[in-house]
Amino acid sequence: MTDANLAPVQGRRLLGSLRRRGLATDLVTLPVGERHKSRRTRDALEDRLIDLGADRATALVALGGGVVGDVTGFVAATFHRGIPYVQVPTTLVGMVDSAIGGKTAINHPAGKNLIGAYHRRPRSTSTSTT
Repeated sequence: MTDANLAPVQGRRLLGSLRRRGLATDLVTLPVGERHKSRRTRDALEDRLIDLGADRATALVALGGGVVGDVTGFVAATFHRGIPYVQVPTTLVGMVDSAIGGKTAINHPAGKNLIGAYHRRPRSTSTSTT
C-alpha cells in the first residue's frame, strides 16, 4: 500500500522487486493527505483486500509517510483480527511514529487518531558482556 504520489515510481518499483522474488503482489493506492486517514479510506482498503482474496496469510507493506503507515498498520491490526505488515517509511514522521513507535490510527470527526491500535515491540533481553 502506498499513496498516489509514490505509486507511479517507487510503488511500481517495489511491486516489481517483490514479484521478481516470486511473491504474489498487488499495488493498492491510497489518496494523499491527512484528511484521508479516515474510516472511509479504511473501509475502501478493507473492501479492496477482500476483493483481492486477502486472508490470514496475506502481509501488507506500507510504503510511504505517516498517513500511509498509520492507515496500513491499522488495517493490518484489524483485518482478520491481525495480519503481518512491514513498514517502508519514506518520511521522518513515518519512521518514528508508526514504524518504530508501533502506533497506528485513523482519525474521527471528533479528533485525530481516536481509532487505532498499538503494538509495543518487545525489548531485547539479550545482554552483551565484553
